Amino acid sequence: MQPFWRFVPFVLLLVQVWKGEAVFNQVKLENNVYDGLLIAINPEVPEDLRIVEALKDMITEASQVLFTATHKRAYFRNVTILVPKTWTTGTYNSTHAQSYDFADVVVANPNPMYGDNPYTLQYGQCGDPGSYIHFSPFYLTNDTVINDYGPRGKAFVHEWAHLRWGVFDESPTDGSNPFYWDSKQKVQATR
Repeated sequence: MQPFWRFVPFVLLLVQVWKGEAVFNQVKLENNVYDGLLIAINPEVPEDLRIVEALKDMITEASQVLFTATHKRAYFRNVTILVPKTWTTGTYNSTHAQSYDFADVVVANPNPMYGDNPYTLQYGQCGDPGSYIHFSPFYLTNDTVINDYGPRGKAFVHEWAHLRWGVFDESPTDGSNPFYWDSKQKVQATR
């Protein structure tokens, strides 16, 4: 019997240099494949090629995790990683079609509220898609975080559920209550 990983589709990653022209990015799910995922590294993040490699590894692992979790129904295929134009080490392609402002996933310095914890910015109610997923450089390059969050690919798929489908955590870690108000103004448990 062949190992499972030989059957899992892998991600095609395109690494491109960030140029500031804005075109709205939209991930599409067609024929069980997510295409068009945009990851952008904030220009304030110091150049570190380990971040790009960690992103590639995380998305490849996440694609495998999603493929398994969805019973072979979905995976990530085309992913673009935008690096700041100030980064000079490495070879990148130029793009005028993508922008940090419209990224699905951002790599930026820690947020004062969340620190280095991965999170998805969600303004809406349960079921409303989030705005973006945030990862810090420390989270991506320090393997000690795996002890707290588990494998990065699984953490990405967890955050993907928040971003794509507006799923809330059943047990929030931020001290908020694990419930929400439904459209009829009745209290519902997060589920």
